[in-house]
Amino acid sequence: MKQSRDTHASRLAASRQLDGELADADLDLAEQKAHLHQAQEALKLGNLRGREIFEDLLKEPVPLDLVRRIRTSPQARKAVRLPSPRRQAKLTLPRVAAAFLLTFVLGGGLGYMLALKPASAVSTLIADAGDAWLDDVVAHYRTFSRMDGRLAELPASEPAAIIEWLLGNTGVNFRIPDLSDNGLAFEGARMLVAGGMPVGQLVYTSGEGEVISLLFRKNRPDEDGFSELIRDNIALVSWRSATATYVVVGPSSAASLDEIAAKAAGLI
Repeated sequence: MKQSRDTHASRLAASRQLDGELADADLDLAEQKAHLHQAQEALKLGNLRGREIFEDLLKEPVPLDLVRRIRTSPQARKAVRLPSPRRQAKLTLPRVAAAFLLTFVLGGGLGYMLALKPASAVSTLIADAGDAWLDDVVAHYRTFSRMDGRLAELPASEPAAIIEWLLGNTGVNFRIPDLSDNGLAFEGARMLVAGGMPVGQLVYTSGEGEVISLLFRKNRPDEDGFSELIRDNIALVSWRSATATYVVVGPSSAASLDEIAAKAAGLI
């Protein structure tokens, strides 16, 4: 019986609309419901795209400068909120529709701007997390940097022997940079194998006892370069020439590692 009355009322409303008798308020309500449905569908699409972009960003390695700023930033002061009387907002259909539209515009705009950012700008700065030769470099540095008194295989007092030894095994022509202006003392040289290739290593120490290494090897045509990277509290700063790749390695707490790399790049 009730269904029959509802059907009759719907048919009567449709008839009144066709006859021009439907009130303006009823027409506005129908239009608002249609806009609300469109906003809900657009919001679902915008949220899905934004979530995909955000998950991709979480997979990217953290830049060295950002990690340093986070570590050295002062602790935020906690805000105290005083209790206030609760206000119950009155929800109406126009307000709900406006909220949906605002959320969609903000989320869609953010996703659009992130999508416009070239992915190559990140891939050329940050090395692939699965790059085996960097794993070997980090593992070697973590081991040898703890060997007090045995940092070098050839001492700093034999520069000619160091150059002949490393040049003959790596094929990279180089000079031993003087980094005393950066507070580093040259200790000698080592050689290791990383990623299946011989890598030369010049070892320096700071006045605080930090071990800084300058490594180099021949370029590989199939690899991407990187500039700064942190792995397990070990920082790497790299640059490339036409024939060789160079990496400065040290503790991530060393704030001047990029300055050391810039100085070494001009001297080696």
